[in-house]
Amino acid sequence: MAHYDIYRDQLAITHPSFGHPLWNPAPEGEYGPVKIGDVGYVREGRFFRLFNALLPADDPTHNEIRLPEYHEPLIPNVPDHIFRGTLKPNHYCSAGVNIGPPEPDYLQDTRARGDFGKWMLKHIDRWFAFARDLGLGIDHMEEIILVTGCDCTRSWANVAFLEGQTHGQASFGVKVVQGRDISINWQFSPTKTQGAVCNWGPEGRVCQFVGDNDFWHSDTALA
Repeated sequence: MAHYDIYRDQLAITHPSFGHPLWNPAPEGEYGPVKIGDVGYVREGRFFRLFNALLPADDPTHNEIRLPEYHEPLIPNVPDHIFRGTLKPNHYCSAGVNIGPPEPDYLQDTRARGDFGKWMLKHIDRWFAFARDLGLGIDHMEEIILVTGCDCTRSWANVAFLEGQTHGQASFGVKVVQGRDISINWQFSPTKTQGAVCNWGPEGRVCQFVGDNDFWHSDTALA
């Protein structure tokens, strides 16, 4: 299996309530992070948006985007259907792996799961045909994703241990420079990485904050 598939499958087993783990969760282009209502697909661990089912065809984010024929926006029966919370720092890892917690940030989900499900059943044939016409290599209807929730963090580091590795390890740290703006610089140790593939981001300014300098380090090993 590819490293991004290992990452997805193993995290989905230990944390099924968090949905589809993305190997590369970086925002796509000018649209920004994944949003509730996005319709898209995943390639090599990254989500690619086709359009947003909650937005009308003339929404500015649909400019220069080809839409499925007869596109109509999903309007849930519950007007204020999106609820938000805080993603608590925790150990998000698969069985047998130890890793430091990420920064806390936010999560959001829709309460209108039933409406989303009915909408997808109603439109999935058209969405699938639309995606195939675009020449994206989507061969199975199951590849089409309708986002009902997302968990976001300001910075991230992912590690996948390759199959067949019994003593894999990875070592990394992050230097957080705090002032009027937070700046994050990831630091990986190539000499301490064995049988693993690592991915991280972003670097540079990520948010506004006031505080002192800090440094967080994590040694990740396959038990």
